[in-house]
Amino acid sequence: MTAKTYVLIDVNNGKSEQVVKTLRNKAGVVIIELVEGPPDAVMVVKATERQELAKLTIAALLSVEGLTDGVKCLPVIEEGSA
Repeated sequence: MTAKTYVLIDVNNGKSEQVVKTLRNKAGVVIIELVEGPPDAVMVVKATERQELAKLTIAALLSVEGLTDGVKCLPVIEEGSA
């Protein structure tokens, strides 16, 4: 089973490209894209289980400066678990 979350990220002015470059190389991050926002970027993180997903997501977000309080995580509900 794979756990996945979509993370909607708001970034301080002028930091968007730097944030995306940094997050692109983090463990578990499979997609990070700038979007016309808000939000400023969308990140997808995957892991084999939910606990690992949480750890990877938090570690990625804590690794960058310039994020605002506008970060939202939208966990995906796996098929058959609802």
